[in-house]
Amino acid sequence: MDARKQTPWGRFDFARLIWVLLLIGFGIELPRCSRQFGEAGEGEGFDVFHDATHPGAVTGSEDGQAVAPLMGDFQDYNGGFTYIDLGPSSFFLAYPDYGVLFFFVPRSCQKTDMEIVWLVDGNAEEGRDYELSRLIWMWDVTTRADKIIIDHNQKGVSSRYYRPGPYTPMESYTQSFASWYLEQIAPS
Repeated sequence: MDARKQTPWGRFDFARLIWVLLLIGFGIELPRCSRQFGEAGEGEGFDVFHDATHPGAVTGSEDGQAVAPLMGDFQDYNGGFTYIDLGPSSFFLAYPDYGVLFFFVPRSCQKTDMEIVWLVDGNAEEGRDYELSRLIWMWDVTTRADKIIIDHNQKGVSSRYYRPGPYTPMESYTQSFASWYLEQIAPS
């Protein structure tokens, strides 16, 4: 079976994703590693890093405390989380007790669909092992705030007064994505 899947933004190697997620599930801490868009493939770059939660926090939640049972082989909280960029428009964030997948699908110049999927241990049961509102709080609040910022930025860019300029050093990821995207749509 070919584990590479055609997506709206190109081909992606889901076998690699599954391998990385298994490592995370077994509690193996991953060093920071990356391959940027357009290198050694068809634009399916990835970036992985493991980092610490805030002091006193065991997971990403409103109060920093657990929101669901530990997943996989975790026996305790390791004080960290793993973040994975999956190609140009999908991201995965894993804590010991839950994971979050973000999928962005461009539909037009002015519209992008976003899907968020929260993951918990396969044996966890809503209402018994976790409360949905506590589970989704962190990234629900964050994405709602981000949407306001994005909408305001779009209004500015759409203004007749806007003039494009060079990217700043803080926008290196955006610049990489824009370059990759323009290469993808360029005539052969």
